[in-house]
Amino acid sequence: MNWQRIWAMVRKDVIEFTKSKYVLSAIIGMPLLFAILFPFTSLLPIAKIDPAEFESADFGQFINNLFSKAVTNWSSLGSQAQTLVMIAYSMFIIVLMLPIIIPAVTASETVVGEKERKTMEAVLASPMSESEIVLSKIISSFLPSIVGTLVAAIGYIIITDIIIYPFIGQILFPDLISMILVFIFSPMVSIISVELMIMISTRVTSVRDAYQLGSLIVLPLIMLVVAEMFGLLFQSTITMIAGIAILAVLIFILFKITTNIFDRERALIKMV
Repeated sequence: MNWQRIWAMVRKDVIEFTKSKYVLSAIIGMPLLFAILFPFTSLLPIAKIDPAEFESADFGQFINNLFSKAVTNWSSLGSQAQTLVMIAYSMFIIVLMLPIIIPAVTASETVVGEKERKTMEAVLASPMSESEIVLSKIISSFLPSIVGTLVAAIGYIIITDIIIYPFIGQILFPDLISMILVFIFSPMVSIISVELMIMISTRVTSVRDAYQLGSLIVLPLIMLVVAEMFGLLFQSTITMIAGIAILAVLIFILFKITTNIFDRERALIKMV
């Protein structure tokens, strides 16, 4: 691997992203929207309700067992505070959809975008190997995705803690669960999303087709995020380690498949 060539390609792709208003709106607008909108629209209305209205609520033994492992003083909290905690974690799951959503925009541009801009021939004629080209495309799409996710997560955590602290008497985020999700699970899911989108971008003939087909992979990945969130709430160490190991293997397999799909000779022939 020639990392100097790889980073040169990454810089080129990132510059191309900045020229697209649609891509910029996804990279900058969505994280800010998720970070600010969700706490104020989901938590603040409940925080303003009279606590007496929640006293008759019964969340069930399942919910109590689930969140008592995430919040140390769960059993001593009132129904209103428990509701806020549950919604906070639920909205946090939605924030963690960004590593899936942003690559659906950025990675769609990576290969087919080069074709539409008539710059693919120069890329294919470069001394870079197929694996170096694919890796550079993965990195250039991964970086905006993970930066946007971190911005959204930090903003969401700060606003959520400000709203919830008076009700639970402690800082809810960041905790071990949120740190694992943000710094381990989200990057891995983002890479998988990027690899799948690059595979699609390699096969289609227009960016619009890449967007449409890319939307089909979002739902399975969303289900994966939700499943991992519940696994962490149950604090099953074995399940967590197994899940991370499976994701690591999947990343490696998808990289190999993506590299094989990216056929330089066939692409050059099509452009002649």
